[in-house]
Formats: sequence, structure tokens, C-alpha cells
Amino acid sequence: MIIKKIIKYSIWWWIAAIVDLSILYILTNFFWIYYLVSASISFIISFFIWFYFQKYITFQNYDNKHILQWSLFLLFQSIWIWINLILLYIWVEILWIYYMYIAIFNKIIIFAWNFTMNNLFNFKNNDEKT
Repeated sequence: MIIKKIIKYSIWWWIAAIVDLSILYILTNFFWIYYLVSASISFIISFFIWFYFQKYITFQNYDNKHILQWSLFLLFQSIWIWINLILLYIWVEILWIYYMYIAIFNKIIIFAWNFTMNNLFNFKNNDEKT
């Protein structure tokens, strides 16, 4: 069961991550928005995609606890966005590494964090709680 969930999570999470990275790239390179602002905007837009994919598709969670789950999801993502922005700043401004390389690297790191937090705390199905 967990392997199937991880595979689903991988597919849908990377689709959302591609949306996030695409928005980041487009805002930064075509609209000349500072990359940290672009990262924040892309996070906000992709947040809603991530929530939908994870709740309904990956974890197949149809509980009516939308506000609670949305709040927990936002909490987990908010912790990550600050870590992401700090890492982006350090790696880009201090070490002069291309921002997209770091954004992709950060996505790989956050993959495990998101799955663990949402699987254990947010979208746990009733049949798994017993």
C-alpha cells in the first residue's frame, strides 16, 4: 500500500513541481521578476495544485476536514518555503550558483518532507488509523 502511495505521490508531486519550476523560470526570465519573488509567487500558485493532487489523488482522502487539512498543508508548505528561500538566497547570492539548479535540488529535498508530513499527519485515511 505504501509503495503504491509513494508512486502516485511521485507522479503527481513532480507534475506540480514542474508547474512550480516553470512559473519560477517564466517570471524570472521573461518578466524580469527577482528570483526570490518569483519563487514565492510560484509557490502560492502551485500550492493549490499540490493540495488538490495530494488530497484527492495520491492519498484518496475525501474527509470533510478541508479547512483543517488545508491549514496543515499550508503549515508544512510554509515551513518549506522559508527554508527554500533561504537556501536559494545562500546558494545564488553567496555561492553564485544558477537559481534553477538550486530550485530543482530543493524540490528533491522537499519531496521526502512533504510525503512524510502529509502521509503521517494530514491525509491519513480512516482505515489506516486503526
